[in-house]
Amino acid sequence: MRKSSLVIVIMLSAWLLMAGCNADEGLQQESKPVVVDLALTVSNATQETTRMAAADVQADGNNYRGISMTRIVPFNVHGKITVDDVPTWYQISALRTDYLRTDKFYLYRNCMIMEGAASFLTYGRAPKGSLTKAANGSIIETFPLAMDPQHIRFSLEPISQRVVHSTATSLADYMTSIATAKGNNIAWKDSPSNVLKTMFLNFVNQTEAVTGGNVLPGSSANIKAYTQLLKTVLSGMLNGMSLSGDDAAICTAIIEKIDTYDNAWDGFPASLGLPDGAAAIRWNGTSFTPQISYTSLADINGIDRFTYPAEIYYYGNSRIVTSNIDGRQQIYDDVSNQEWYQVLTSGYEYQDNAAVTHNTRSVAIKDPLQYGVARLQVKLIKTASELEDAKGSPIPVGATSFPLTGIIVGGQMPVGFDFAPTTSYPVYSETDIVYVYDNQVKTNGLSGKEYFYLSSAADATQMTNTLVLQSYDHKVVPVVLEFINNSESDFEGLDGTVLKGTKFYLVALIDPATKSGDPLTQIRDRVFTQDYTTTLNMKVTGLSKAYNVVPNLLSPRLELGIELVSQWASTTPEEIVF
Repeated sequence: MRKSSLVIVIMLSAWLLMAGCNADEGLQQESKPVVVDLALTVSNATQETTRMAAADVQADGNNYRGISMTRIVPFNVHGKITVDDVPTWYQISALRTDYLRTDKFYLYRNCMIMEGAASFLTYGRAPKGSLTKAANGSIIETFPLAMDPQHIRFSLEPISQRVVHSTATSLADYMTSIATAKGNNIAWKDSPSNVLKTMFLNFVNQTEAVTGGNVLPGSSANIKAYTQLLKTVLSGMLNGMSLSGDDAAICTAIIEKIDTYDNAWDGFPASLGLPDGAAAIRWNGTSFTPQISYTSLADINGIDRFTYPAEIYYYGNSRIVTSNIDGRQQIYDDVSNQEWYQVLTSGYEYQDNAAVTHNTRSVAIKDPLQYGVARLQVKLIKTASELEDAKGSPIPVGATSFPLTGIIVGGQMPVGFDFAPTTSYPVYSETDIVYVYDNQVKTNGLSGKEYFYLSSAADATQMTNTLVLQSYDHKVVPVVLEFINNSESDFEGLDGTVLKGTKFYLVALIDPATKSGDPLTQIRDRVFTQDYTTTLNMKVTGLSKAYNVVPNLLSPRLELGIELVSQWASTTPEEIVF
């Protein structure tokens, strides 16, 4: 996206409704409302859209989707509006559908603003480019009735609430039925065979003979692969070993329970929009239970921390210019080939940095709207032909061995009226941190069939696009890549075996301190800044740090499996790569 590609302006053509106060009377009690025409304009430089497809983030060179205004709020403020300012009466309705459109202008007739208004807050979002929130992104608006900036905030929409899904319960019960299988009325854990006893402890992920086990992946893909591997081993024992009658009966009972898997469970929790690594189960000594939040025994993320990406959202905070000239509607037809600065300077007699008075006939919001959100781009860098796992085994990197299926961005917090987290209300804490999960990372978003793959031959020729909110200054942000193991081998990761056909997660930490020498002082202190792009060139250097459950991204002990070079896109006030 480019700032020069998105020059969105609001023109207010006004005529006097009734005699008002003098220009220097401001918004005293005798101030009067003025009837206005309201227009929005979009520069010809803006294109239509193509991630999240490039289309859904309006990536560079893709078509502009338009704008749907949500709030237009005047203030008696002679300068930038701040968090403690109070708006005037008569907010301008941005929800009307009776506008006129001529080329790049949207004209709303018969609106009202108060005399004395000198600056405006403006908000708008792009029309939906897709039916899904995963592709479009989703921002929750909190607009108080009075529209005072102190209580305006924007947050990301959770994908799921913190509740146990019925499929999670079914999968946990299925695993419990296997763990508690009996042959000849002897429980698996009580088998006379030390081999079977050890296999039981491994199955419930219990490293010592104590109550309970460690967390296991709880997705349907993981559980299916895990139990099918167990079935293969047990079948081999039945066919190739001399087992006692009791041990053979236990093996047969376990296999019978494995065969009760219901294919209706397939696709969980991706069917909910969550990463596979968000699903976790744990053996409590008598049964498996789904884990949906952090506990002292389950160092995982609450499933309600995962959110959709941000959507395209626009924000403006600007002074106005005014004119006493009537007949503004004809101007909308005459300037279709002009840029906004030409409209303001080519004979329409606008008075710069003015306020509305009883003589005012037209008002223009001086500065263009900007993107309120930031963009993350990820590029996969060429890796080695073999990657070592946690056991030191070399795992070949074939052309399609490891497709990228998702990106998780941590450190996201609600933002305030100016799309900055420092002005959000109330002051948020670590418990409010959420994680964007973008599962639209094919080369052409939802409509694409091609994944990005780890490659030992060349760097990726395209980048992913993910919209996020601005991050806090001086805060490290975790970024996680989600892959599927489509290789020919299971491999050992950091917290267990990554089985064929299951997903795994590699973590990078992005520290703005590494950009301390960047000349772009306005953005170098944070990882993500509204209206800017952060580009990460990410190189996978091994598989030994691969997680099979998304690790607790608040943990200070994250293991890193990616090298990266970060780049803040350079910009000028006229142009920004976004």
